[in-house]
Amino acid sequence: MSKNNSIAIVILTWNDAFNTIECLNSLYQNNNIKFDIILVDNNSDEINYQKVINWLNKKKIKIHYINKSYKFHNTISRNNINFYLYKIREVANFRFAKNLGITRGYNKGINFALKKRYNFITRLDCDFIVPRNFVKGLLETLLDNQYAVAASPKVYYHVKKKTKLIWWVKLIFSKNYFTFHQTGKNQNRRVLDKGQFTGISNSDSVCGCCVMYRSKSLKQCLKIDPPRKNVFDEDFFFGPDDMELSYRLKKIGDILVNMDNFAYHKVSQSIHVSGIKSNIYFATIGWLLLTKKVCNKQDQILCRIFFILRGILHLFRLVYKKNKDPHIGFLLGLKDYFIKY
Repeated sequence: MSKNNSIAIVILTWNDAFNTIECLNSLYQNNNIKFDIILVDNNSDEINYQKVINWLNKKKIKIHYINKSYKFHNTISRNNINFYLYKIREVANFRFAKNLGITRGYNKGINFALKKRYNFITRLDCDFIVPRNFVKGLLETLLDNQYAVAASPKVYYHVKKKTKLIWWVKLIFSKNYFTFHQTGKNQNRRVLDKGQFTGISNSDSVCGCCVMYRSKSLKQCLKIDPPRKNVFDEDFFFGPDDMELSYRLKKIGDILVNMDNFAYHKVSQSIHVSGIKSNIYFATIGWLLLTKKVCNKQDQILCRIFFILRGILHLFRLVYKKNKDPHIGFLLGLKDYFIKY
């Protein structure tokens, strides 16, 4: 690997030792290319935290702990995979928050990677399993396309086992896309891949939980609409911050999907950990925030009307549904959005 192709893979974990270990284990099978791993532990309880530490120790993986006194060096080791661990013990000032949130958590790891001067940075959720050529495939996609700022693979569902069902291939924003909170055209979710999804394709957004960025592009994004200190917009607790960042990235270059490269996603694992009430709460705020930040005034108004109408529906369902958590989450998210933003 060229010395100009240094890669950092940033993974965020919270109380999900089992999936985190499976994700790390699959990454270590990518022994055909050099990269470093930055694991950000987002305020996990001690049991989950120690399970990951014990696995690392069993595998004899040396842990470089990141703390305030960490001394940055201009050079990056080329011999072995360096494993960095960023242990966060902070909680964001949001309703339902039990950690810093996905956006702030990833910012911690990505800021560290930028200071270490990696040329490419991969964001990878801990509930992914990747094949042996995953890292190499994404890097080659960016190296072969000089105007590309980011690249994602196609993503398959992992439902108790690996499948060939499409979870994500690309995202094309249709007219009024954000208004009605749809998944957009060309999603092909749950379509069986029989070989029809191949080649390189342009996308309007990255797959936020599985993507490789050019570091210089992320640095350029810090100067766009308006200048900021962090790559991901911390108004979002989690999602769809990846689409907001993609909106800025598209002003710099192309977002690509390499459909000859793939990964497996254990979909909705975070719901089991955080609970559906908080998940829907943050998703409601996130989608409303996205329209505010990237849409024109007309679409913003239409979106708010649409969500208010959905809120009325959730209010009725709150009366007679046994499981009230999804409806409470939506209504609280709607209320807090209009109070705060």
